[in-house]
Amino acid sequence: MNKYFNEEESAGIAYGKVGIYGDAGSGKTRTAAEIAIGLHKLIGSTKPVAMFDTEPGAHFIKPLFAKNGIKLIDFNKSRAFVDLIGWVKEISGKVDIALVDSISHVWRELQLAYLAKINEKRPDHKKITRLEFQHWGPIKSEWARFTDLFLTSHIHMIVCGRAGSIYEYQEGDNGKKELITTGTKMATEKEMGYEPSLLIEMIKDHRKDGPVRIVNMCIVEKDRADILNGKEFEFPTFETFKPHFQFLNIGGSHYQVSDGTSKDLFTPDGNDGWSEEKRQREIINEEIAALFTKNMSGKDADTLKKKVMLLEKYFGTSSKTKIENMKSSELRACYLALKAHFEPDANVGSENLSAEEAQIFEKGKINV
Repeated sequence: MNKYFNEEESAGIAYGKVGIYGDAGSGKTRTAAEIAIGLHKLIGSTKPVAMFDTEPGAHFIKPLFAKNGIKLIDFNKSRAFVDLIGWVKEISGKVDIALVDSISHVWRELQLAYLAKINEKRPDHKKITRLEFQHWGPIKSEWARFTDLFLTSHIHMIVCGRAGSIYEYQEGDNGKKELITTGTKMATEKEMGYEPSLLIEMIKDHRKDGPVRIVNMCIVEKDRADILNGKEFEFPTFETFKPHFQFLNIGGSHYQVSDGTSKDLFTPDGNDGWSEEKRQREIINEEIAALFTKNMSGKDADTLKKKVMLLEKYFGTSSKTKIENMKSSELRACYLALKAHFEPDANVGSENLSAEEAQIFEKGKINV
């Protein structure tokens, strides 16, 4: 049986995953409610709708649900990421449809929580007030837990978020580069915008003429069914987006991500390649120092001169800094060649070296 190519199995997307973003007053929450109510009717659900409410705004849309005979159960006691994870797990099997409004609050809470945690470890140092490059790794790893739940849960999930700006550098008429706004995105973790099967931007359009001065518009930024892509609508309802949901495999099987892992590609202690390379260099440099201590422990001028000559012969330099920063493979080969010089009877050879290391090792032996 094929592991990766199964012609008989047809994996489908059985649950809608919707992202809605926009500025304040653009109609995000109302549109999310319209979609939830319409979807509830389409699938014939008899269960309540759940809402993780950080605004809180559920109070204003509950009458819409009640009018349609649907109970809306909101949780509005937290903006914490850990509570969002717990909430998604708890509602699984109890509801068919869930709303999160606003995911931007949760994303911000996770960042502030990480800042607070690292500042706890440095009470005697200046507080860190903004995240730096090295901080994003653990934060994004945690956020991936929600992404997995969002995509694989057997729940139609609608996530609302605030609009954030996309910035780019553009060269002005004076030749100087200026930072300008070139677009908008959902104000949440960057990769989140790629996850929904339907991504909607809401816009509050101010108009000078006509009976309606403010129009809630939407632009379909992404429709994986490729039915609504790029289209604009005024005052959208569920009927606006119904073609997308009709395309889904509703009632069928929802795809699941396997438990396969690539952990065996990495070092046993979990170090990244750069850290492992650094660790190997440190170990070999310590062995080089020990070799000289064992065989050339004197500090007189003659001993130091011989040491410099050996370094230049086997390492191509007498610079400590250059040697310490050589590639570990090259450093190891040079070290073994030096060891063969000091211990000719130890039968130090190139059998266990890579082709590159063996070439360097043999070159070192010739230099002897």
